[in-house]
Amino acid sequence: MAKRPTAKGRKGGEAKPATRATADHQSASSSSVAFDSEEIARRSGLLWDVPQKPTRGPKAALSREDVVAAAIRVADAGDLVALTMHAVAAQLGFTPMALYRYFLNKESLVDAAVDAALGAPPHRAGPHEGWRAEIRHWAYAKRAMLCARPWLAELPFVAAPHGPNWLSWHEAFLRTIAHTGMPPEDMMDVLNVVHGYVHGSSDTIISLARATARGVTPEQWAAAVGADLCRAINNPRYPLLSGILTSSSGGITASSSLPTKRGKPRTMDESFDWGLERVMDGIQLYRERERPAPSRRRSGR
Repeated sequence: MAKRPTAKGRKGGEAKPATRATADHQSASSSSVAFDSEEIARRSGLLWDVPQKPTRGPKAALSREDVVAAAIRVADAGDLVALTMHAVAAQLGFTPMALYRYFLNKESLVDAAVDAALGAPPHRAGPHEGWRAEIRHWAYAKRAMLCARPWLAELPFVAAPHGPNWLSWHEAFLRTIAHTGMPPEDMMDVLNVVHGYVHGSSDTIISLARATARGVTPEQWAAAVGADLCRAINNPRYPLLSGILTSSSGGITASSSLPTKRGKPRTMDESFDWGLERVMDGIQLYRERERPAPSRRRSGR
């Protein structure tokens, strides 16, 4: 069990001697990062193994939950790049060395902050509404979670352990299609397809969420995006895009930073829902194609 930091771990306390955590941190910060299965396993253990809290003695000045909450505050205020051991320690009023008593390195702290920030998926009560409606609920909840914490969309695709909340979102999605009779391998593929659509199609609204968090109004953001799109108009490098942006049915207007739909401005929610419906249309067509044909009765002979 990790040792609890003492008051000496606070800023201004006596300097701590070099420890294994220091060596781990220095190794992790080197320019060449190699895959270390042992470290990945140790980081995974920090996500899944619940540390036993001491029942005797004075209450510790700092807990693992305190560190994770501070890390999330740092990322909320300044994106993922701002999440460093020094920044988190400053939030808590401790030296960075105190954090290494709970986490192997910065990466293991990011693991914990990410899983905590994902949160649990919203609980769905009541009768099942059908797989399309249930997928829509899940997709909008996942999109809202990403908009609430845009830095979660910045995670690089690297080897990293995944925690309980990450798996809970998977489990929640699988519940949306559990009554369809799909084979297990198809259920996982459907999860990957919808998950990929939600993340890929949320880039624009996440960009808006990140901008508004920095004081930019939605109108200012839309004007900037619209101005950039308009650079394609009459530009020979973008003939197809120019034609769409100037068309009567799909052109861009002063009231919408998105190309219109049949001449009417549309919202990002409408665009998201249109794409999600097409994804589910494809899933439905696949299910119908793969469904076994009803056996024909033999003629009475």
